[in-house]
Amino acid sequence: MSADSTLRTLVEQAYAQRLEAWESAAVQIKHWLKAQQRGLLKDKDISRLDVDGHRIKDSARTLKKLTEKLEDDPTLHLESVGDVEDQIRDIVGVKVLCKSPRDQIMMFDSLRDPQQLGSFVLVDEKNYVDPPKPSGYRACHVTLQIPSDHGEPVFAEIQVKTRLQDAWGELTHEDMYKPGAAMKPSELHGEFARAMANMLATVDDMADTLAEELSALTNPEPDSDLAAQLAEQRTIVVKVRATGPKYALAVDGDGRQGLIPAFAVRRLAEVKGTIKVNEFVQVDDRLRVSVEEDSKGLYYIPLELPGH
Repeated sequence: MSADSTLRTLVEQAYAQRLEAWESAAVQIKHWLKAQQRGLLKDKDISRLDVDGHRIKDSARTLKKLTEKLEDDPTLHLESVGDVEDQIRDIVGVKVLCKSPRDQIMMFDSLRDPQQLGSFVLVDEKNYVDPPKPSGYRACHVTLQIPSDHGEPVFAEIQVKTRLQDAWGELTHEDMYKPGAAMKPSELHGEFARAMANMLATVDDMADTLAEELSALTNPEPDSDLAAQLAEQRTIVVKVRATGPKYALAVDGDGRQGLIPAFAVRRLAEVKGTIKVNEFVQVDDRLRVSVEEDSKGLYYIPLELPGH
């Protein structure tokens, strides 16, 4: 039997014997990641992190990668299913998508924290954001070893990306040009892909800045004499047209749209710490508010919460 046939048979055996263990590990990781998501974003917008699903690497891709490894290192010997898994540690892959780079860093840090990992073992970590790959690819990768009820532990790779970093792969048809894939990138493709990656990274950074600005606007430290200030301002009735964890949007009788900030809702709810505005204010609620306007925007400061 030729070396190629022997390697192909070994890969087929690995997929036949270990597929159930890989699928089970992927489900286990996703449940764990969702718990991480809830813990990291407690009392915050849960959509900042999204566990995007999993994939089991196609056996043909695994065979191709092993063949390339053997070509690069003729001394490498593959004799067992365990050798296949040891050489290709991303057969099981799970993706976490983040709204912005700050959420990506938060998740990446959590995946490397021994106190958070529990029975999982950190095997490897790679930061392809700073610096990115020459192609423009940006992501954070973590390889974990996962205990299995189906024999030996399973290696799994978790990719942590911003939504724009993930979109870059779709926009540039990245899968078509990966090593061992069907097409080879032209010089023009490479230049365009890198330029697009840099532009999207700039947008990511802008999104972070906007998120921080919005947080400052909606959750400032209120002045001690806020109530007295509000009593002096004119009051109107507005209708809520959208609501979310950090703020609500409302419209007055003239069609002017203003922001209902979290700090004002928190003050009326008489609670401390972070709140979710949409737990107190719903779409179509009518609120009596005071009106504040400055160079940054129009604000409707509720004087009472619905039902009070």
